[in-house]
Amino acid sequence: RCLWRGPLASVSWLLLRTCRAHSSVPNSACPSPERPQGDGVGKDFSSRLATGPTFQDFLRSASVPPEKPSSSEVEDPPPYLTADELLGRQRRVYLETYGCQMNVNDTEIAWSILQKSGYLRTNSLQEADVILLVTCSIREKAEQTIWNRLHQLKSLKSKRLGSRVPLRIGILGIWSIMRGCDNMCSYCIVPFTRGRERSRPIASILEEVRKLSEQKYVSSRGCMAERLKEEILNREKMVDILAGPDAYRDLPRLLAVAESGQQAANVLLSLDETYADVMPVQTSPSATSAFGLKEVTLLGQNVNSFRDNSEVQFNSAVSTNLSRGFSTNYKAKQGGLRFAHLLDQVSRIDPEMRIRFTSPHPKDFPDEVLQLIHERDNICKQIHLPAQSGSSRVLEAMRRGYSREAYVELIQHIRESIPGVSLSSDFIAGFCGETEEDHLQTVSLLREVQYNIGFLFAYSMRQKTRAYHRLKDDIPEEVKLRRLEELITVFREEATKANKSFVGCTQLVLVEGPSKRSATDLCGRNDGNLKVIFPDVEVEDVTDSGLRVRAQPGDYVLVK
Repeated sequence: RCLWRGPLASVSWLLLRTCRAHSSVPNSACPSPERPQGDGVGKDFSSRLATGPTFQDFLRSASVPPEKPSSSEVEDPPPYLTADELLGRQRRVYLETYGCQMNVNDTEIAWSILQKSGYLRTNSLQEADVILLVTCSIREKAEQTIWNRLHQLKSLKSKRLGSRVPLRIGILGIWSIMRGCDNMCSYCIVPFTRGRERSRPIASILEEVRKLSEQKYVSSRGCMAERLKEEILNREKMVDILAGPDAYRDLPRLLAVAESGQQAANVLLSLDETYADVMPVQTSPSATSAFGLKEVTLLGQNVNSFRDNSEVQFNSAVSTNLSRGFSTNYKAKQGGLRFAHLLDQVSRIDPEMRIRFTSPHPKDFPDEVLQLIHERDNICKQIHLPAQSGSSRVLEAMRRGYSREAYVELIQHIRESIPGVSLSSDFIAGFCGETEEDHLQTVSLLREVQYNIGFLFAYSMRQKTRAYHRLKDDIPEEVKLRRLEELITVFREEATKANKSFVGCTQLVLVEGPSKRSATDLCGRNDGNLKVIFPDVEVEDVTDSGLRVRAQPGDYVLVK
């Protein structure tokens, strides 16, 4: 259950990707004997497949990884597919995204790749030739949502079985929010499905931010897949395409294979795939501005743990500075360019562009990061600080690497370093072995800190995690839900008090578009990422004294 979700208008999400190694061998198509094929298409595909790569080809490619072609080069098609079959031929793609802003970012990357292959995008399910569901599975509820959605699409697919263009359904396994993690929290599935942290080179990130800053318009444009590959492909035989988060470049091939009547999957994980050369493409008309994009969010799992080791001269043995009172579950790392350097360089590109970042880990907030946020006007004074629990005993069971006391001390230090900072957090209700006393300590932490924004969930145990193997999910579901409701109630009470302090103040608001609740109001966000609703009326243009205009998406306005 999510208490707060913001719109994505006027925002470009820039992903700091982390990856893990994999063999360079591509996944093969998965034959489905129950799927009808045209005789000519099936025989032609089978004959070309028979003349495709042999076992020796796979051994050679695995032993000597091929160099990636530059963005200007075109890769040869697989031996069993022609170049023409990789083209979209204006087939319409319907993309449906579930999850957070990182899922949205990966949706835009996938669409950018498909668009270059000749696919068109549609907002109508009835018009679609291809339906792609984009999801993650951090929590069990997210997976169940996808199963339910597939069941809803079953009748639509059945109606199209005999048509000239059968409907194809695919799942893109999104783990952008889980691009690798070294923390090994006991409840978290990330390290077991996405491997260890790996950061994009700073140079490629800065290049992308510059492009976003200069952009005058926006054109149209393991994961659940990895972990549940066999079940997804075999359950009700509904899914034609399955792509992991590192396989988006392979989407044209997977769709071409699906057109032949086969199921196609690629869920391999990559050491170096960051899509640094792919510009995410948005379709929201409110995401445009006459003066370029106005806000960039740096995204990554533990984004402030960023470490660029691509440049040898910066790999000296310099110790990592952690927040006071925090520890790690792994050997201390040394060297590399850290998050403070990245944040400094990104904020210098365009002083008019707001910079946000999410989701950080509390352990990686050294003083140099806090000082930089305080000093730079375009770095938003808003920090997400996931607590998960207010009980030191539960935090230890979660392997979070800090106590309640250390967390509260960090909160105080942040507020002293960045006056007026807006704080948000994550909390889990009903973790393994959580007592009523533990729960009440979480309630008291919510009251003590008074977060502006919160994301609260009932605990759901995930397979492969440390908790799954070593702890017992012993809190009844009804108790979890009751505790969650209590946390939500307290959070709302305290957030209301915190947000009332802004009444009477003048805030700089970035306009996102019309309010969803009123046709006469506009909606935007202030520096602290709080949603602000204000009248859609003519206001004075500060760049042209005496001129009165209506605010448009991408404009900054002063709101009292």
